[in-house]
Amino acid sequence: MTDGSWRVDAAVIGSGPAGCSAALWLSEMGFSVALVERSNGLLASLADLPLAQNWVLGEPWALTSDLAQRYAAHIQGQPGVHIAVNHAIVQAQWSMSAGWRLVSGTGRMIEARAVVVATGLQSRIFEACSGPETPFDARELTRRRAHLSAGRFLLLGGGDNAVENAAYLTKAGHSVVLWSRGPLRAQRHLLDQLERFSAQGLTLRIAQAMPDRLVSRTGKQNNVGVWQIHSTAHGAESFDYVAVLFGDVPQEAALQMFAKATGSKEALSDAGVFVAGDLGGRWHPCISTAIADGVEAAQKVRKWIGRAETDPARSNRLTDQPIAEKGLQNLTISGLRFDANLGILERERGNPQPIQVDAELNLGPQPLAPPDDDIRHVLDYRKVRQIIIDECSARHVNLLESLVGKLCSRLLQLPGVQGVRVQIVKLEIFDDCEVAIRMEAGQW
Repeated sequence: MTDGSWRVDAAVIGSGPAGCSAALWLSEMGFSVALVERSNGLLASLADLPLAQNWVLGEPWALTSDLAQRYAAHIQGQPGVHIAVNHAIVQAQWSMSAGWRLVSGTGRMIEARAVVVATGLQSRIFEACSGPETPFDARELTRRRAHLSAGRFLLLGGGDNAVENAAYLTKAGHSVVLWSRGPLRAQRHLLDQLERFSAQGLTLRIAQAMPDRLVSRTGKQNNVGVWQIHSTAHGAESFDYVAVLFGDVPQEAALQMFAKATGSKEALSDAGVFVAGDLGGRWHPCISTAIADGVEAAQKVRKWIGRAETDPARSNRLTDQPIAEKGLQNLTISGLRFDANLGILERERGNPQPIQVDAELNLGPQPLAPPDDDIRHVLDYRKVRQIIIDECSARHVNLLESLVGKLCSRLLQLPGVQGVRVQIVKLEIFDDCEVAIRMEAGQW
């Protein structure tokens, strides 16, 4: 390995409990590992979260920040694990003969035989928010709540985080409104706490439609709170703090990048890519299940590399030979003619008219020859042709500009497509000429 590039058996993307667990087990099994984290430190989701928990066996009421410190120290001292923080993977290329080539936003290249994606969760957002301030999510609120001056607090949500914070903030002297679009879904012992605080400034709005507008300002004005809230049921209101506690969703951007490189999510395991932690769809994600998922992902990598070592088509991956040459590949469909319902003229509304579509798709770097000569591992131009026909024939469209934009958007969703150029020609709109609109989108 050099400072500029790494060649390893496995790259682990994300350094939460699942990623660190996968890296640990892979190292213990004798594999070299690159542990890549986009933030500025390991276990970032837990490191500054001073939340006492009783869910990790053997660690009763340990702060999650203390657990993060111990986990990070363990993996940092593990032989064979090479750590890169402040590195977000922005490019992923795959070939059967050479494996994975990953490039970070800082330019570091990592060549790996297999990949574990363990990028964790991100908070759900509330689209009705606007203004210079952003509302707290669950992690930020837990980090900062002990240091907030007393004020009027709006909590949106009805799960464990919302109910636990409602009790905590009310006890701390805040005037709290807990607003849930449905029944409260928190655990029984958390719900019991609410009853004790109902007379101490806690207001419950249960099974009510969410506010239609949340607007923030910079600082208080005339003792009016930073947040201005409007709803049909309660009109205009003012709050000093707002937290949106709608739960979390998996951070899938990295996984989608790998799926695009292989052609689909279904093809990931065939290319040695496995998920760990929250991306696996755990019904109750937590630290303990994340650690277990890391172990399982590491075992899948071990089995996959074992199979690859017996496959002659993949033997290059076991050497220090450079990755096979590639070329920039485009797929072109020219002169495709069919009838479409298109136009604003009276004669165009009731009668389909002939059009011609020319499309060029940028597929980016590809091997000079497909290593397995298998149609499943390339973009099937038969499907591209049918998608063009279907998109242009699905319903009547008034404007040619609308149709060409719609088709560009659809083609950009195809796996592996980085850019598109589309031209649609009206062949019989005038007796003396044809009319065409051409659009280019994506990367070229």
